[in-house]
Amino acid sequence: MTISYRLMKPQDAPGVFRVDQDCFKHNWTMESYQDDVRNMLSSYVVAEKDGEIIGFGGFWLIIDEAHITNIGVMEEHRYCGIGQQILDEMLTVANHKGCLGMTLEVREDNYAAIKFYEKNGFVKEGVRKNYYGNGVNGFIMWRHGLG
Repeated sequence: MTISYRLMKPQDAPGVFRVDQDCFKHNWTMESYQDDVRNMLSSYVVAEKDGEIIGFGGFWLIIDEAHITNIGVMEEHRYCGIGQQILDEMLTVANHKGCLGMTLEVREDNYAAIKFYEKNGFVKEGVRKNYYGNGVNGFIMWRHGLG
């Protein structure tokens, strides 16, 4: 299985949207991905296998911080290092853009994601009450230093 990792192009939006639909309950729209890929402050990395997008991750550049928007991998391709490689690529891109840290919000009940981010040097530094609605809080996690 050969998987390539590269920056997202506008024509990748349908594939990224398909992964989003497979991964998340509160999905973005196709238009939001089409807009984001054209935004000079957004960076997305895609994982591609046999011409199909099977995973992606994105962040917004906010001054000298990279704010992760989403990282998702199609269910049948999880737990084999694809998410890790996507995050590694995102860290490299963010570092090249001069970011000093990376942050995100994660559902307080998404234990797998919390463990993944902690393994990658992210720490919980706050809580956003009811961030996901229905009383579900979001942990604010940070990784200071990207090198």
